[in-house]
Amino acid sequence: MNFNILTNLSADETIGEEAWDLFIKIITSKEFYVPVITICITYLITKAVSRLVKRFINSNAKEINDKKRNTIFVLINSIVKYCLIILACIIILGSWGVNVTGFITGLGIAGVVGGLALQDALKDIIMGCNIILDNYFVVGDYVTINGFTGEVVEFGLKDTKIRDVNGVTLVISNREITNVINYSLKSFNLPINIDVAYEENHEKVLKILDKVIEELIAENKYVKKGSSAGINGLDESSIKYLLNITCNPKEQFLAKRQVLLKVKESFDKNKVKIPYKQIEVHNGKGI
Repeated sequence: MNFNILTNLSADETIGEEAWDLFIKIITSKEFYVPVITICITYLITKAVSRLVKRFINSNAKEINDKKRNTIFVLINSIVKYCLIILACIIILGSWGVNVTGFITGLGIAGVVGGLALQDALKDIIMGCNIILDNYFVVGDYVTINGFTGEVVEFGLKDTKIRDVNGVTLVISNREITNVINYSLKSFNLPINIDVAYEENHEKVLKILDKVIEELIAENKYVKKGSSAGINGLDESSIKYLLNITCNPKEQFLAKRQVLLKVKESFDKNKVKIPYKQIEVHNGKGI
């Protein structure tokens, strides 16, 4: 019998058993299985939270366009992911015997310093999130923000840009937005006063104004709805007739010009006098 072969086999079996024992020892040690389990659980929680956040945003922010929904989703998802990663790192370091108390203390101090240094930026981002989630406005809305009226042309998590009818653009930090009037949540009601001379027939004027509104609605340009509310005032040289016009908020000036033009053309056609200020001069007789 070849004893050399038996000796070699016994040596190989011993090495294999030692390797297997070492492998079992490694995978059953806290230093190995705690990090592995922590990483797996962190990954699963991150995916679950991501789905929940997306579902919540899609169900509670339907009026917000896709771009803004994606922005707020990425923001919240990133915050949750980094918080979970930091927590996982602390657990793993603790399983390796590292004193995490000093690490947590240093992390807290760094967070405080960073928060103080970037507090304005954080306020902008938080307010931007509030605007998105509460649907204060979206791009294209006609709004008044802090007294400035115009169309929202750009919106970000840090600032908002509004352009008025004259082309002037206001760039305002989100944290400075305190008062918002959104005209685009519903149609804009535009009252227009029309001056007519006292000597004109009341019924005739009402018929003309009613016809003007019908024609404006039929043209379907800027006027959506409208009605004649009758006499709204008696001035020194004219009777004021009120027209209530409904239009898109950012088209109010175009609608007003269209209404006034149509009224002028109809009055000229029907020989209705549009008064202007006059001064009566007396020669003193009979006074």
